[in-house]
Amino acid sequence: MRIEKFTKLKNGMYKLLLEDGSNVMAYEDLILKRDILLKREISEEDLSNIDKLNNNYNAYDIAIKYITTKYRSIYEVRTYLSKKEIDKEVIDDVISRLKEQKYLDDKVFAKAFVNDRLKFSNYGPYKIKRELEEVKVSPNIIDEVLSVFDMELEHKRLSKLVPKYVKTIHNKSYVMMKNKVINYFSSLGYNRSIIEEFLDDIQYDDSASREKEYQKLHKKLSKKYSGSELELKIKEAMYRNGYR
Repeated sequence: MRIEKFTKLKNGMYKLLLEDGSNVMAYEDLILKRDILLKREISEEDLSNIDKLNNNYNAYDIAIKYITTKYRSIYEVRTYLSKKEIDKEVIDDVISRLKEQKYLDDKVFAKAFVNDRLKFSNYGPYKIKRELEEVKVSPNIIDEVLSVFDMELEHKRLSKLVPKYVKTIHNKSYVMMKNKVINYFSSLGYNRSIIEEFLDDIQYDDSASREKEYQKLHKKLSKKYSGSELELKIKEAMYRNGYR
């Protein structure tokens, strides 16, 4: 059908006045791809499918803006579009188009994700793996990209991180310090046995904190107990706090 007049709008769309007096809205990408303005015509097929085509271009535009700010997994883009209440068929079309254009690639995404975590976080391999699993990257890809995080690298990172963390909890008993280190680095995704190896090599003196804890407990408990009973209560409390 012949186009009598067209107007470009601010939202990336065109308003087309057709020869029968009706108006239709079409995305700029559709206009350019079909050479509609050059021909000054819009095909009957495009006209009958204009809503579907607009929905596709709209969804594609939303997806492009979403992945421009940060590289995403296929699952993340699909979930984001679903929350925008876009039809599944349209989402499938958009995902296929983005994959063909190399804008979506879970392997590329996963490699970049691991590199980012290695540079800008203290995360270990298991935490990174869990994060990739959350965005539905396939197990094969996860295993491949995490191969760079071998035992040697884990040792290297922990050799710097563990001593630094221990300095922040120097006022704890050795037992409490050890438990906090294991729990903390396990939560960051490191292998427990490797963490314990570093703890075995750390020189840690809790005599000062032991004395401080003893004096604090003595002052508190002496208000209620005395003699051998006081010493027993102090010993029990210190034991609970990890002093042996």
